[in-house]
Amino acid sequence: MFENILHQKKAVELLTSEIAGKVLPASILFHGPHYSAKLTAALETARALSCLKDGSWSCTCSHCRSHRTLDYPWLMLAGPKPLLPEIEAAAELLKRYRTEPRRFFLLRSVRKLLKRFDSVLWEGESKLKGTSALEGLQEDLETLYPPSPLEGELPLDRIVEACRTVAGALPSGGMPIHQVRKLSAWARTTSAGAPKFVIFENADRMQEGARNALLKILEEPPAGTWFFLLTSQKGAVIPTIQSRLRPFAFAGRTKEEEQDILAGLFQAEKGAWSGLEDYFQAFDTQKPGLFAQLAETFLSELGGPYPFEEQSRFWGEEENFIHFLRALAERVAADEQRPLRERERLFRLVHDAKVRRETYNQSASLLIETLFYQCRSSP
Repeated sequence: MFENILHQKKAVELLTSEIAGKVLPASILFHGPHYSAKLTAALETARALSCLKDGSWSCTCSHCRSHRTLDYPWLMLAGPKPLLPEIEAAAELLKRYRTEPRRFFLLRSVRKLLKRFDSVLWEGESKLKGTSALEGLQEDLETLYPPSPLEGELPLDRIVEACRTVAGALPSGGMPIHQVRKLSAWARTTSAGAPKFVIFENADRMQEGARNALLKILEEPPAGTWFFLLTSQKGAVIPTIQSRLRPFAFAGRTKEEEQDILAGLFQAEKGAWSGLEDYFQAFDTQKPGLFAQLAETFLSELGGPYPFEEQSRFWGEEENFIHFLRALAERVAADEQRPLRERERLFRLVHDAKVRRETYNQSASLLIETLFYQCRSSP
């Protein structure tokens, strides 16, 4: 097990030991930087715990087969996350290399999106706009399931386009309370006859009511159910929730390790990308050049009113906040007309905004507005 988790030796050894000793607790926190394999590890842990045989990577039991395509019916996946870059990268890879690993990469990438539309999460809620594309997407995805041959014209472009439509139907912002309540009720009352798993991605972005609802079930998880909370900002997960979780740290990979993954899994030319985040950001076709444009607007408008008054929801997406700060820092570095002392001051302010978001989970929208007024004030 865990052969698909690269360059996370410590976390893998701890997980393997606790699974083998049957001492893995039911409430778990995976924390570490973006692109450090937290979700992959949670999914592989779920497969190992529900395996009907020995948990080996190549196991052919019915549970393992369904886990490999994320069709295991007792697995729930929720939480805000930009899913399209991975889907687009996976589709592009399958176009170039029609191999089994690429088939499963795309299947799993799309299934991560479709899992967010499980009826358990939305029962009783008003119909989401844009979900009319779901049925066609599922039909096209069926053509990629093994043992179907990867021959002829595959509906890859159609799958990607449908994913764009479907992803746009998901609400932005933190995880809503109704989903936590529904998942808690599902865990307590649904008789599966098999292990059940609930995975919350970006758990630090839960709304306050959702956090309170989650605390209740983490105190006494139902037998046979495991809860995984994933975050890149451990400090933003409130202490009362952390105290109920077994933490596993996922380390940031070195540049060499990320280059190894890019070359081995994604067939990327060595040095073509600075790292995994750079690679996947290139597939974020919804926002080409947007962050550089926002950074330019930010700096050019420092003499006037705050220019992003209507974009609070946009900053609510963690990746948008981080990408903007990076673009702003790059724009400042490139501005040779600005005095060196002033550039250093702006760098410090940008860094401080990032630290306050990661450490204190302050509102991203408020941090951007505060940064704007700090940058335009005299040193």
